[in-house]
Amino acid sequence: MKTHRFAIAIAIALLALAACATSESPASTDAPMAKRPAGQENVPLLAWRAFGTEPFWNVRVDGDTLVFTTPDEQSGRTLNGTYALQRDGSVYYTGTDGAIAFNLHIAKGECSDGMSDNVYELIAEFRYGVMDYKGCAEAAK
Repeated sequence: MKTHRFAIAIAIALLALAACATSESPASTDAPMAKRPAGQENVPLLAWRAFGTEPFWNVRVDGDTLVFTTPDEQSGRTLNGTYALQRDGSVYYTGTDGAIAFNLHIAKGECSDGMSDNVYELIAEFRYGVMDYKGCAEAAK
């Protein structure tokens, strides 16, 4: 009888732990927050993932830092750029990597990555030097 009660007590404790582990506060589903300079507390934190196929490419954006990866350079190139929010709601990043200019444009528009059945609400165009990359984008998770 003691073994049966012990097993029930452990099961209840495990269920309670599982409930705590899976419940999230509403704040945890919001976009990541970070400290901002005085007067810019309400400026959105810009975090994106832009990607495409043929050729495969990926740009992860966090504020003014972009990390550009390809199958040939999987460790990625860290780029520092500046962004401008456009009147149409799109965002445009520019910068240089040494002597190589780059820009990333993320705008509203339906996009499919061509490899899956996923449909994204943002399109991306990335130019690195003379190479043009087109694909999709989403808010970083």
